[in-house]
Amino acid sequence: MKKMILLLLGVCLFCMAGCSAEGTDDSISLSAGEQEAYMAQIDGVMDEFYWNYDKDSLTFRSAEIPQDDDENARLFSASEDAGYSLKSASGSQSITATAELLHYNGDAAGEVNFVFLNDKLSGVYYIGGYDDKAYSLRERNPFLANGNFKAYENWTGINTQYRQISERLPVDGFVAEDGKGVAASIQNGKIVLYHLSGSVISKMRTLTPQRGLEAVSAVYVENGEDDLLAVLLADKTDSDEEDAEVKRSEKVVFYDSGFQPREEISLESEDCTALGSEAGKLFLFADQAMETYEWGEDGWQRIKRQSLRHRVTQCHIADLDGNGKMEYLLTDGMDLYLYHNLETGLLKLWSTHLGVESLYGALYSGDLNGDGVKEVYICDATGTAIRYILTERGLRSSNEDIQYGQAIYPSDWNGDGIDDYWNITEGEDGESSLFLSKPAS
Repeated sequence: MKKMILLLLGVCLFCMAGCSAEGTDDSISLSAGEQEAYMAQIDGVMDEFYWNYDKDSLTFRSAEIPQDDDENARLFSASEDAGYSLKSASGSQSITATAELLHYNGDAAGEVNFVFLNDKLSGVYYIGGYDDKAYSLRERNPFLANGNFKAYENWTGINTQYRQISERLPVDGFVAEDGKGVAASIQNGKIVLYHLSGSVISKMRTLTPQRGLEAVSAVYVENGEDDLLAVLLADKTDSDEEDAEVKRSEKVVFYDSGFQPREEISLESEDCTALGSEAGKLFLFADQAMETYEWGEDGWQRIKRQSLRHRVTQCHIADLDGNGKMEYLLTDGMDLYLYHNLETGLLKLWSTHLGVESLYGALYSGDLNGDGVKEVYICDATGTAIRYILTERGLRSSNEDIQYGQAIYPSDWNGDGIDDYWNITEGEDGESSLFLSKPAS
Protein backbone atom coordinates (compact mmCIF):
# COMPACT_ATOMS: atom_id res chain seq x y z
CA MET A 1 0.00 0.00 0.00
CA LYS A 2 1.35 3.38 -0.91
CA LYS A 3 2.01 5.53 2.11
CA MET A 4 0.69 9.07 2.44
CA ILE A 5 3.17 11.93 2.60
CA LEU A 6 2.43 14.86 4.85
CA LEU A 7 2.52 18.38 3.46
CA LEU A 8 3.84 20.59 6.27
CA LEU A 9 2.70 24.21 6.12
CA GLY A 10 4.90 27.21 6.89
CA VAL A 11 6.23 30.32 5.22
CA CYS A 12 9.87 30.02 6.36
CA LEU A 13 10.55 26.52 5.16
CA PHE A 14 12.29 27.30 1.88
CA CYS A 15 15.75 28.39 2.98
CA MET A 16 19.38 27.62 2.28
CA ALA A 17 19.63 25.08 5.08
CA GLY A 18 16.27 23.47 4.37
CA CYS A 19 15.05 24.31 7.91
CA SER A 20 11.48 23.79 9.06
CA ALA A 21 9.17 26.39 10.56
CA GLU A 22 8.86 26.45 14.32
CA GLY A 23 5.49 26.22 16.01
CA THR A 24 3.67 24.92 12.90
CA ASP A 25 1.56 21.76 13.09
CA ASP A 26 -0.88 22.35 10.19
CA SER A 27 -0.65 19.62 7.60
CA ILE A 28 -2.33 18.48 4.42
CA SER A 29 -2.15 14.91 3.22
CA LEU A 30 -1.39 14.07 -0.40
CA SER A 31 -3.43 11.55 -2.29
CA ALA A 32 -1.70 8.64 -3.97
CA GLY A 33 -2.22 10.30 -7.35
CA GLU A 34 -0.71 13.61 -6.22
CA GLN A 35 2.23 11.79 -4.68
CA GLU A 36 2.87 9.84 -7.89
CA ALA A 37 2.72 13.00 -10.00
CA TYR A 38 5.33 14.79 -7.91
CA MET A 39 7.60 11.75 -7.63
CA ALA A 40 7.47 11.14 -11.38
CA GLN A 41 8.97 14.58 -11.95
CA ILE A 42 11.54 14.04 -9.19
CA ASP A 43 12.57 10.67 -10.60
CA GLY A 44 12.91 12.22 -14.05
CA VAL A 45 15.40 14.88 -12.97
CA MET A 46 17.30 12.39 -10.81
CA ASP A 47 17.70 10.05 -13.79
CA GLU A 48 18.69 12.94 -16.05
CA PHE A 49 21.59 13.93 -13.78
CA TYR A 50 22.49 10.38 -12.62
CA TRP A 51 21.58 10.79 -8.96
CA ASN A 52 19.66 8.68 -6.47
CA TYR A 53 17.67 9.76 -3.44
CA ASP A 54 16.22 8.10 -0.38
CA LYS A 55 12.49 7.90 -1.08
CA ASP A 56 11.72 7.09 2.54
CA SER A 57 13.17 10.47 3.55
CA LEU A 58 11.05 12.44 1.08
CA THR A 59 8.85 15.16 2.66
CA PHE A 60 6.77 17.96 1.18
CA ARG A 61 6.06 21.39 2.61
CA SER A 62 4.71 24.79 1.68
CA ALA A 63 7.35 27.48 1.24
CA GLU A 64 7.93 30.97 -0.08
CA ILE A 65 10.70 31.23 -2.65
CA PRO A 66 13.24 33.70 -1.24
CA GLN A 67 14.20 36.99 -2.79
CA ASP A 68 16.73 36.98 -5.62
CA ASP A 69 19.41 38.93 -3.76
CA ASP A 70 23.06 38.56 -2.84
CA GLU A 71 22.26 36.41 0.17
CA ASN A 72 20.45 33.82 -1.95
CA ALA A 73 22.46 34.20 -5.17
CA ARG A 74 24.12 30.80 -4.86
CA LEU A 75 20.78 29.00 -4.52
CA PHE A 76 19.38 30.64 -7.66
CA SER A 77 22.61 30.01 -9.55
CA ALA A 78 22.63 26.32 -8.57
CA SER A 79 19.08 25.77 -9.79
CA GLU A 80 19.64 27.70 -13.02
CA ASP A 81 22.78 25.69 -13.76
CA ALA A 82 20.62 22.55 -13.75
CA GLY A 83 18.21 24.21 -16.20
CA TYR A 84 15.56 25.44 -13.75
CA SER A 85 15.48 29.21 -13.33
CA LEU A 86 13.69 30.48 -10.24
CA LYS A 87 14.40 34.17 -10.68
CA SER A 88 11.02 35.08 -12.12
CA ALA A 89 9.32 33.20 -9.27
CA SER A 90 11.13 35.03 -6.47
CA GLY A 91 8.73 35.60 -3.56
CA SER A 92 6.10 33.18 -4.88
CA GLN A 93 4.46 30.47 -2.81
CA SER A 94 5.61 26.98 -3.74
CA ILE A 95 5.62 23.37 -2.66
CA THR A 96 9.10 22.12 -1.80
CA ALA A 97 10.09 18.46 -1.60
CA THR A 98 13.20 17.54 0.37
CA ALA A 99 15.06 14.23 0.52
CA GLU A 100 18.46 12.71 1.29
CA LEU A 101 20.55 12.87 -1.89
CA LEU A 102 22.59 9.79 -2.76
CA HIS A 103 25.36 9.08 -5.24
CA TYR A 104 24.80 6.08 -7.49
CA ASN A 105 27.00 3.95 -5.22
CA GLY A 106 24.86 4.84 -2.21
CA ASP A 107 27.15 7.43 -0.60
CA ALA A 108 25.33 10.33 1.04
CA ALA A 109 25.71 13.61 -0.84
CA GLY A 110 23.54 16.04 1.12
CA GLU A 111 19.95 17.22 1.03
CA VAL A 112 18.19 17.75 -2.30
CA ASN A 113 15.37 20.28 -2.69
CA PHE A 114 12.73 20.24 -5.44
CA VAL A 115 10.63 23.37 -5.92
CA PHE A 116 7.18 23.05 -7.52
CA LEU A 117 5.07 25.90 -8.89
CA ASN A 118 1.55 25.03 -10.09
CA ASP A 119 2.42 21.34 -9.70
CA LYS A 120 5.39 21.67 -12.09
CA LEU A 121 9.04 21.23 -11.13
CA SER A 122 10.53 24.71 -11.38
CA GLY A 123 13.69 24.57 -9.28
CA VAL A 124 16.19 22.05 -7.92
CA TYR A 125 19.44 22.25 -5.95
CA TYR A 126 21.11 20.42 -3.11
CA ILE A 127 22.77 21.44 0.14
CA GLY A 128 26.12 19.68 0.52
CA GLY A 129 29.89 19.90 0.70
CA TYR A 130 31.84 20.79 3.80
CA ASP A 131 30.27 24.28 3.77
CA ASP A 132 26.62 23.12 3.61
CA LYS A 133 25.92 25.46 0.72
CA ALA A 134 23.72 25.18 -2.36
CA TYR A 135 25.11 23.17 -5.29
CA SER A 136 23.90 22.40 -8.78
CA LEU A 137 23.10 18.79 -9.64
CA ARG A 138 25.91 19.13 -12.20
CA GLU A 139 28.41 19.57 -9.36
CA ARG A 140 28.86 15.98 -8.37
CA ASN A 141 31.82 15.99 -5.99
CA PRO A 142 32.22 19.10 -3.82
CA PHE A 143 34.98 19.31 -1.22
CA LEU A 144 34.34 17.24 1.90
CA ALA A 145 36.71 19.40 3.98
CA ASN A 146 38.44 22.76 3.53
CA GLY A 147 41.78 22.29 1.80
CA ASN A 148 42.82 25.95 2.24
CA PHE A 149 44.16 26.03 -1.32
CA LYS A 150 45.86 29.24 -2.36
CA ALA A 151 45.10 28.94 -6.09
CA TYR A 152 42.79 27.11 -8.47
CA GLU A 153 43.06 25.90 -12.04
CA ASN A 154 42.55 28.28 -14.95
CA TRP A 155 42.37 25.66 -17.65
CA THR A 156 42.71 26.95 -21.21
CA GLY A 157 44.34 23.91 -22.79
CA ILE A 158 47.83 22.46 -22.90
CA ASN A 159 50.58 25.01 -23.48
CA THR A 160 51.83 24.99 -27.06
CA GLN A 161 55.40 25.83 -25.98
CA TYR A 162 56.73 22.28 -26.16
CA ARG A 163 59.13 20.58 -28.51
CA GLN A 164 58.11 17.15 -29.68
CA ILE A 165 60.38 14.09 -29.64
CA SER A 166 59.16 10.83 -31.13
CA GLU A 167 60.15 7.91 -28.93
CA ARG A 168 58.96 4.45 -27.97
CA LEU A 169 58.07 4.37 -24.30
CA PRO A 170 55.80 2.06 -22.30
CA VAL A 171 52.11 2.44 -23.05
CA ASP A 172 51.24 2.03 -19.37
CA GLY A 173 53.43 4.97 -18.39
CA PHE A 174 55.60 5.28 -15.29
CA VAL A 175 55.22 4.70 -11.59
CA ALA A 176 58.13 6.75 -10.21
CA GLU A 177 60.55 9.57 -11.07
CA ASP A 178 63.60 10.73 -9.10
CA GLY A 179 63.70 14.43 -10.02
CA LYS A 180 66.80 13.94 -12.19
CA GLY A 181 65.02 12.61 -15.23
CA VAL A 182 65.15 8.92 -14.31
CA ALA A 183 61.71 7.32 -14.64
CA ALA A 184 60.74 3.82 -13.51
CA SER A 185 58.21 1.65 -15.28
CA ILE A 186 56.82 -1.73 -14.20
CA GLN A 187 56.81 -4.19 -17.09
CA ASN A 188 56.02 -7.87 -16.63
CA GLY A 189 56.88 -7.67 -12.96
CA LYS A 190 60.27 -6.00 -13.58
CA ILE A 191 61.40 -2.41 -13.02
CA VAL A 192 62.61 -0.78 -16.24
CA LEU A 193 64.48 2.54 -15.86
CA TYR A 194 64.63 5.25 -18.54
CA HIS A 195 66.67 8.44 -18.78
CA LEU A 196 66.63 11.46 -21.10
CA SER A 197 69.96 12.65 -22.50
CA GLY A 198 69.64 15.59 -24.88
CA SER A 199 66.92 14.55 -27.27
CA VAL A 200 67.34 10.82 -26.77
CA ILE A 201 65.57 8.62 -24.26
CA SER A 202 67.58 5.56 -23.34
CA LYS A 203 66.75 2.48 -21.35
CA MET A 204 69.20 2.52 -18.46
CA ARG A 205 68.62 -0.67 -16.56
CA THR A 206 66.14 -3.46 -15.89
CA LEU A 207 65.82 -4.56 -12.27
CA THR A 208 64.72 -8.18 -12.05
CA PRO A 209 63.42 -9.39 -8.68
CA GLN A 210 64.52 -12.70 -7.30
CA ARG A 211 62.79 -15.72 -8.75
CA GLY A 212 59.15 -16.12 -7.81
CA LEU A 213 58.63 -12.43 -7.02
CA GLU A 214 57.45 -9.50 -9.11
CA ALA A 215 57.27 -5.74 -8.64
CA VAL A 216 53.79 -4.33 -8.00
CA SER A 217 54.65 -0.75 -6.94
CA ALA A 218 57.68 1.56 -6.77
CA VAL A 219 58.54 5.03 -5.49
CA TYR A 220 61.63 7.17 -4.98
CA VAL A 221 62.43 8.07 -1.36
CA GLU A 222 64.49 11.17 -0.55
CA ASN A 223 67.89 10.20 0.84
CA GLY A 224 70.22 13.17 0.67
CA GLU A 225 71.71 13.71 -2.76
CA ASP A 226 70.90 10.23 -4.05
CA ASP A 227 67.32 9.06 -3.72
CA LEU A 228 66.51 5.44 -2.97
CA LEU A 229 64.16 3.47 -5.19
CA ALA A 230 61.73 1.49 -3.02
CA VAL A 231 60.06 -1.47 -4.74
CA LEU A 232 57.15 -3.50 -3.36
CA LEU A 233 57.55 -7.17 -4.27
CA ALA A 234 54.87 -9.84 -4.24
CA ASP A 235 54.49 -13.54 -4.91
CA LYS A 236 51.99 -14.22 -7.69
CA THR A 237 49.57 -17.12 -7.21
CA ASP A 238 46.17 -18.15 -8.54
CA SER A 239 42.91 -17.75 -6.67
CA ASP A 240 40.95 -20.93 -6.02
CA GLU A 241 37.58 -19.16 -6.32
CA GLU A 242 37.58 -17.38 -9.67
CA ASP A 243 40.92 -18.52 -11.08
CA ALA A 244 42.00 -14.88 -10.90
CA GLU A 245 45.51 -13.65 -10.34
CA VAL A 246 46.33 -12.82 -6.72
CA LYS A 247 49.51 -11.07 -5.58
CA ARG A 248 50.68 -11.74 -2.03
CA SER A 249 53.11 -9.07 -0.93
CA GLU A 250 56.35 -10.20 0.69
CA LYS A 251 58.78 -7.31 1.14
CA VAL A 252 59.99 -3.85 0.16
CA VAL A 253 63.49 -3.64 -1.31
CA PHE A 254 65.49 -0.37 -1.52
CA TYR A 255 67.90 0.21 -4.42
CA ASP A 256 70.68 2.80 -4.23
CA SER A 257 71.78 5.21 -6.97
CA GLY A 258 73.86 2.43 -8.51
CA PHE A 259 70.72 0.28 -8.67
CA GLN A 260 72.08 -2.18 -6.14
CA PRO A 261 69.70 -3.65 -3.55
CA ARG A 262 70.33 -2.40 -0.02
CA GLU A 263 67.90 -2.53 2.90
CA GLU A 264 64.67 -4.52 3.02
CA ILE A 265 61.43 -4.35 4.95
CA SER A 266 59.77 -7.69 5.68
CA LEU A 267 55.99 -7.27 5.55
CA GLU A 268 53.55 -8.43 8.19
CA SER A 269 50.58 -8.36 5.81
CA GLU A 270 50.24 -10.17 2.49
CA ASP A 271 47.76 -7.53 1.34
CA CYS A 272 50.13 -4.62 0.69
CA THR A 273 49.27 -2.95 -2.58
CA ALA A 274 51.05 0.40 -3.10
CA LEU A 275 53.86 2.72 -2.00
CA GLY A 276 54.16 6.48 -1.53
CA SER A 277 56.83 8.83 -0.20
CA GLU A 278 57.30 12.34 1.16
CA ALA A 279 60.23 14.04 2.92
CA GLY A 280 62.21 10.82 3.42
CA LYS A 281 59.25 8.87 4.77
CA LEU A 282 57.91 5.76 3.09
CA PHE A 283 54.17 5.07 3.04
CA LEU A 284 52.98 1.50 2.63
CA PHE A 285 49.32 0.83 1.89
CA ALA A 286 48.13 -2.42 3.42
CA ASP A 287 44.54 -3.64 3.68
CA GLN A 288 42.65 -0.39 4.37
CA ALA A 289 45.43 1.51 6.10
CA MET A 290 48.49 3.67 5.43
CA GLU A 291 51.64 2.68 7.32
CA THR A 292 54.45 5.22 7.74
CA TYR A 293 58.10 4.09 7.87
CA GLU A 294 61.18 6.11 8.81
CA TRP A 295 64.89 5.31 8.70
CA GLY A 296 66.61 5.17 12.07
CA GLU A 297 69.44 3.47 13.94
CA ASP A 298 67.67 0.13 13.65
CA GLY A 299 66.85 0.52 9.97
CA TRP A 300 63.39 1.15 8.55
CA GLN A 301 60.81 1.17 11.33
CA ARG A 302 57.05 1.58 11.20
CA ILE A 303 56.10 4.64 13.26
CA LYS A 304 52.42 5.07 12.46
CA ARG A 305 49.41 3.25 11.05
CA GLN A 306 46.36 5.22 9.90
CA SER A 307 43.05 3.61 8.95
CA LEU A 308 41.23 4.31 5.70
CA ARG A 309 37.79 3.27 4.53
CA HIS A 310 39.04 1.96 1.21
CA ARG A 311 41.92 0.05 -0.33
CA VAL A 312 44.69 1.80 -2.26
CA THR A 313 46.13 0.53 -5.53
CA GLN A 314 48.00 3.73 -6.52
CA CYS A 315 49.42 6.69 -4.60
CA HIS A 316 50.70 10.01 -5.93
CA ILE A 317 51.87 12.86 -3.67
CA ALA A 318 52.22 16.39 -5.05
CA ASP A 319 51.67 20.04 -4.15
CA LEU A 320 48.85 20.88 -6.53
CA ASP A 321 48.41 24.57 -5.73
CA GLY A 322 51.97 25.54 -4.81
CA ASN A 323 51.26 26.47 -1.18
CA GLY A 324 53.94 24.17 0.23
CA LYS A 325 51.49 21.56 1.54
CA MET A 326 51.44 18.20 -0.21
CA GLU A 327 48.25 16.64 -1.47
CA TYR A 328 47.87 12.85 -1.28
CA LEU A 329 46.06 11.43 -4.32
CA LEU A 330 44.91 7.84 -3.87
CA THR A 331 42.81 5.42 -5.86
CA ASP A 332 41.39 1.96 -5.27
CA GLY A 333 40.70 1.45 -8.98
CA MET A 334 37.11 2.55 -8.47
CA ASP A 335 37.30 6.04 -7.03
CA LEU A 336 39.82 8.87 -6.77
CA TYR A 337 40.55 10.38 -3.34
CA LEU A 338 42.33 13.55 -2.19
CA TYR A 339 43.80 13.82 1.33
CA HIS A 340 45.98 16.02 3.49
CA ASN A 341 48.31 14.14 5.83
CA LEU A 342 48.09 16.07 9.10
CA GLU A 343 49.67 15.39 12.49
CA THR A 344 46.21 14.41 13.67
CA GLY A 345 45.77 11.94 10.80
CA LEU A 346 44.62 11.77 7.21
CA LEU A 347 41.98 14.37 6.32
CA LYS A 348 39.84 13.46 3.32
CA LEU A 349 39.28 16.60 1.27
CA TRP A 350 37.46 15.18 -1.73
CA SER A 351 36.55 12.01 -3.57
CA THR A 352 34.54 10.64 -6.46
CA HIS A 353 31.67 8.27 -5.68
CA LEU A 354 31.56 5.70 -8.48
CA GLY A 355 32.00 2.43 -6.62
CA VAL A 356 32.82 0.43 -9.77
CA GLU A 357 36.09 -0.59 -11.40
CA SER A 358 36.79 2.40 -13.62
CA LEU A 359 40.35 3.69 -13.11
CA TYR A 360 43.51 2.13 -14.49
CA GLY A 361 47.24 2.58 -14.06
CA ALA A 362 49.31 5.11 -12.15
CA LEU A 363 48.37 8.59 -10.97
CA TYR A 364 50.13 11.70 -12.29
CA SER A 365 50.04 15.45 -11.83
CA GLY A 366 51.53 18.24 -13.91
CA ASP A 367 51.04 21.89 -14.76
CA LEU A 368 50.71 21.59 -18.52
CA ASN A 369 49.19 25.01 -19.15
CA GLY A 370 51.61 27.04 -17.02
CA ASP A 371 49.09 28.64 -14.65
CA GLY A 372 50.92 27.48 -11.51
CA VAL A 373 48.36 24.80 -10.56
CA LYS A 374 48.88 21.13 -11.37
CA GLU A 375 46.25 19.05 -13.08
CA VAL A 376 45.69 15.41 -12.13
CA TYR A 377 45.79 12.61 -14.70
CA ILE A 378 44.77 8.96 -14.58
CA CYS A 379 43.44 6.58 -17.24
CA ASP A 380 40.05 4.92 -17.32
CA ALA A 381 39.50 1.25 -18.15
CA THR A 382 39.87 1.97 -21.90
CA GLY A 383 43.32 3.52 -21.43
CA THR A 384 41.98 7.02 -22.08
CA ALA A 385 43.28 9.81 -19.86
CA ILE A 386 40.95 11.52 -17.41
CA ARG A 387 42.08 15.01 -16.42
CA TYR A 388 40.90 16.45 -13.10
CA ILE A 389 41.34 20.15 -12.42
CA LEU A 390 41.31 21.89 -9.05
CA THR A 391 38.34 24.27 -8.65
CA GLU A 392 36.86 26.16 -5.71
CA ARG A 393 34.14 23.52 -5.36
CA GLY A 394 36.18 20.37 -5.80
CA LEU A 395 38.09 18.57 -8.52
CA ARG A 396 36.21 18.15 -11.77
CA SER A 397 37.00 16.31 -14.97
CA SER A 398 38.01 18.32 -18.03
CA ASN A 399 38.43 16.04 -21.04
CA GLU A 400 37.22 18.25 -23.88
CA ASP A 401 40.55 18.05 -25.74
CA ILE A 402 41.34 14.38 -24.98
CA GLN A 403 40.60 11.80 -27.67
CA TYR A 404 39.55 8.20 -27.10
CA GLY A 405 42.61 6.05 -26.38
CA GLN A 406 44.87 9.04 -25.66
CA ALA A 407 47.04 8.79 -22.55
CA ILE A 408 48.89 11.73 -20.97
CA TYR A 409 51.69 11.14 -18.44
CA PRO A 410 53.22 14.38 -17.01
CA SER A 411 56.78 14.23 -15.69
CA ASP A 412 59.77 16.57 -15.53
CA TRP A 413 62.08 14.66 -17.85
CA ASN A 414 64.80 17.28 -18.34
CA GLY A 415 64.98 18.45 -14.71
CA ASP A 416 64.25 22.12 -15.41
CA GLY A 417 61.41 22.30 -12.90
CA ILE A 418 58.78 22.60 -15.64
CA ASP A 419 56.50 19.66 -16.33
CA ASP A 420 56.89 17.79 -19.60
CA TYR A 421 54.53 15.04 -20.71
CA TRP A 422 54.53 11.72 -22.48
CA ASN A 423 51.62 11.45 -24.93
CA ILE A 424 50.18 8.28 -26.44
CA THR A 425 47.31 8.08 -28.92
CA GLU A 426 45.23 5.00 -29.67
CA GLY A 427 47.18 2.64 -27.43
CA GLU A 428 49.96 0.33 -28.61
CA ASP A 429 49.42 0.92 -32.32
CA GLY A 430 49.17 4.69 -32.09
CA GLU A 431 51.70 7.49 -32.06
CA SER A 432 53.87 8.07 -29.01
CA SER A 433 55.74 11.29 -28.39
CA LEU A 434 57.54 13.10 -25.60
CA PHE A 435 56.73 16.79 -25.31
CA LEU A 436 59.50 18.75 -23.56
CA SER A 437 58.97 22.23 -22.18
CA LYS A 438 60.93 24.90 -24.02
CA PRO A 439 63.23 27.08 -21.92
CA ALA A 440 61.98 30.62 -21.32
CA SER A 441 63.32 33.07 -23.90
